[in-house]
Amino acid sequence: MSIRLNISPRIIPSVASLYTDVNRIFMEYIDNSLDSAETYYDRRLNIYSKSVEIKLKIRGDSYKDGKVIISDNCTGISNFTKVVESVGNSDKKAQPWTNGQFGYGIYSFLAACDTMQIISKIREESHALSMSIYKEQFDKDKQEEVLFPDPKITNYDYDSGSTIILSRFNKSTWHQIDIENLKKEIEKHFELLLKRGNLQIRLIDQEGKIYLCRPFNYEIFEGEYYEDDLKELTYVKGRRFQEKIRTTINPIKVFIKVIKGKVINKNPVFIAKGRRIAEIKDVSSFRSKHKSDIWDHPNVTGYVDVSDFLEPTIARNDFVNSDDKKALFNTLYELEPLILDVIKDVNKSLDERHYKELEDQLNQVLSKLARIDSMNYRTVLLTGNEVNLKKGGSGQSIQENQEGGKDRVGEKNNHGKNGGAGENEGKNKGIGDDSGNIPGGNVGDKASSEEATNPF
Repeated sequence: MSIRLNISPRIIPSVASLYTDVNRIFMEYIDNSLDSAETYYDRRLNIYSKSVEIKLKIRGDSYKDGKVIISDNCTGISNFTKVVESVGNSDKKAQPWTNGQFGYGIYSFLAACDTMQIISKIREESHALSMSIYKEQFDKDKQEEVLFPDPKITNYDYDSGSTIILSRFNKSTWHQIDIENLKKEIEKHFELLLKRGNLQIRLIDQEGKIYLCRPFNYEIFEGEYYEDDLKELTYVKGRRFQEKIRTTINPIKVFIKVIKGKVINKNPVFIAKGRRIAEIKDVSSFRSKHKSDIWDHPNVTGYVDVSDFLEPTIARNDFVNSDDKKALFNTLYELEPLILDVIKDVNKSLDERHYKELEDQLNQVLSKLARIDSMNYRTVLLTGNEVNLKKGGSGQSIQENQEGGKDRVGEKNNHGKNGGAGENEGKNKGIGDDSGNIPGGNVGDKASSEEATNPF
């Protein structure tokens, strides 16, 4: 018996066209696998009771024969009919731990390729079922004209789980596929879910290279953090007659870290049910006065995990308007001065360290300049007086060549001056024994005697 569509066929491709990033399309199917794994999740221990494996493989060299295969070993699809009939009214919406709302995500393939094959098996059945959906099936005016054939019996590698095979890609979309970028997006989007125990998400490219998705590690960066579990929210209701409302909730996790001296380009985000919604600075309804100096600060990262407290919009870039949303946002506004204090403390620490490093560098430069100046000063004295240094000599063996004769130590030259040298050696009044010492004494001062007029 054929399965009928219960919604206008034109709507589904229109909604799928909202997926302009091919990475988000693939993440929809990974998301479905994670939803299917919730049966095994122990919330208290933050671990799955079985080893959950989710794989995405890329096969083929061109858009013509290329395939993307997403498979898991989770619970599988118990009712293929609901895959079609639940579009626009997903039964996941009633389950607070799962992410799907409208059932459109499974049809996101329509924005990238023409064919999707679904293979799934539940533990209670001895065989798996398979069904293919084609883009051309939705090119109809009336929902009665769209019929899906009954699933066919097939095999499956696990006791339970699902596999999605996407094929017949658009040429432009196929060239946009980049497995390293996809890995980065998965790690950002499912940041908190990847911290769960017994979960492994692997990507495999055409050459068989494996990319293992890992959670972001905040601890590897030096810095200070603000952390809070919000159990009570407050907001003001009414305009003319204002009333302050307080509400008690399940804890909402706020974690903001200020990284010392390093820009990591990871602004704080809102997370719902373990999935990233958007960077906080980009949420238009979040009207903070500190979007630039907190939420868009180059050294600030972290997240606000609302769990299932707020409902995301269909575009998943904001939350549906509600009193709960007002209460949370208002409470975050009140926390901002505390977060700013953390930022100021880090900046102060960085300034102190910066000035200490600058002082050390200046001292090194000045020390080097002093040595150079000492060397230059010695060279000027020696060269300016045309002094020859003989091998093995001390101050007594220095001779000065003058026109008309040679002057020796202790003898008067033809100008009536003392021609001796070495009188001040080792006494910090001239060039001493140790190389590099700054010349001392009265060199350059006005002489008080005939001997002082010439240092040599």
